[in-house]
Amino acid sequence: MNMKKESERFDRMSEYYDKFRPDYPQEIIDSIVSQANLSKGSRILEIGAGSGKATTRFVDYDFEMLCLEPGTNLVKKANERFKGTNILFTKARFEEYDLPNEYFDAVISGQAFHWIPKPLGYELCHKTLKSNGYFMPFWNIEMIDETPLDRELLQLFEKYNAFTATIKLQDYSNRVNSIMDSITSSSYFKGIDVINVSHYKDYTADEYFGYIMTGNIFVQNSTELKRECYNKLCEIAAKYGNIKREFICELYIARKI
Repeated sequence: MNMKKESERFDRMSEYYDKFRPDYPQEIIDSIVSQANLSKGSRILEIGAGSGKATTRFVDYDFEMLCLEPGTNLVKKANERFKGTNILFTKARFEEYDLPNEYFDAVISGQAFHWIPKPLGYELCHKTLKSNGYFMPFWNIEMIDETPLDRELLQLFEKYNAFTATIKLQDYSNRVNSIMDSITSSSYFKGIDVINVSHYKDYTADEYFGYIMTGNIFVQNSTELKRECYNKLCEIAAKYGNIKREFICELYIARKI
């Protein structure tokens, strides 16, 4: 996978992402702050910050935040959005940026750390964290169960390559164990834990189509296929009365060794 091209594609679809991806629950934000013992002036590094969907949840805490994002348009929008705060967006890929050693109290990454090569990503996080600092990636994952609605959506995902951050419910524990094992096996962190918060979002057909437009594969479809997918979503929404989705927001907590 060409990571630069993927970043450029995401840069172009940022408006869909901000508008239609689910927000991060306050419980997750509170857990980051409390678990890492953060307070006013704490230094936070955010990896793959996009246009600031997660970042905005930290504005009121008055942290000193450096947010790395490779998308030119995203960085420009974000710096306008956070003007007058202690939040700075910089155009850069995390693994290519020269960060200071033992500087940050916490490294966070919302919906982005899967793009970072491993184990290099873990090594760089460890290097830039202060002693006993925290590495805390988090994701919103859409759950697919065995309901009639979920089965129809799964068929649509498979037909149009419309997967975003989606997983079948029965496979979810394997995902969590895999990520925890990956962090543990890096040998850079200890006390690995995970916090899961279930939350829901109701979409109209138009809104859910905007949501799947945040998928890197789906956006490459032809206009005809996208229109066909949209029409099918309208049928599904009419049948079930909008499209209610369950998300699990997962926060991984790892302390620097």
